[in-house]
Amino acid sequence: MITDCHIHSFSRSRGADTPQTGAYVPPARDVLDFMNEAAPHGVRRAVVVQASVDGTDNSRLVETLGAEGPVALRGVAVIDEGADLPALQAAGVRAIRIQDRTRLGASALDQLPDLAGRVAEVGWHIELNSEPRSFERVAEMAAGLPRGMRLILDHVGHVDPAAPDPVMRLLENERVWVKLSPTRISNDIGRYGDLVAMIERIGAAFPEQIIWGSDWPHVMTPDPVPEIPPMLALCREALSTDSFRRCMWDNPEGLYGF
Repeated sequence: MITDCHIHSFSRSRGADTPQTGAYVPPARDVLDFMNEAAPHGVRRAVVVQASVDGTDNSRLVETLGAEGPVALRGVAVIDEGADLPALQAAGVRAIRIQDRTRLGASALDQLPDLAGRVAEVGWHIELNSEPRSFERVAEMAAGLPRGMRLILDHVGHVDPAAPDPVMRLLENERVWVKLSPTRISNDIGRYGDLVAMIERIGAAFPEQIIWGSDWPHVMTPDPVPEIPPMLALCREALSTDSFRRCMWDNPEGLYGF
């Protein structure tokens, strides 16, 4: 059985409830579309990550987490000072996300210490959309996180798959985990041959610090639109049987409280 730890959900209609102020126009696809697509491939749990176009308004995320279907859901929010953490916790949120990407024009990395202190009160972790230019600073900041808190790197830290040493060094800190989401870093979408060696190294060295996410519905990925089966085939090829089970089921279970 499979846990997809990184999906987004929008509205099936591009109406007034669909903000269009971000780096992309949201597709008219929601979590039920995801379930219909993913469940036949063994996906039984999924983590809905707050979309950047929704900013810190987590109302769509909360509504999404109440959807019924064959896939159990948890959420990752983006918060501001007014966020009601207990209410988000009750809705199924288990983490927050911080953006630290040059292409997005801004970074919230400076907020990491303060945000970590806030979400530690509800037992959440932090997911970081960062890149190698920040890894030295991230390592320093990770050391000061509240006891037991984990820091999850989205999209394999946007590392060059031919030169994964920066992310390997960061993973030496047991507080840091990584999502093996292939579509933002591969130049071989649909086959992912350029990622096999890197994922083999990460999975062999850090089997308890890996999870997987599809990044469905692939809003920042050029055509052809990626599909789930080739991503799972990549992980089955690159990971041992034990590491694959940990990545897809055991590790997400504890991290997101499924």
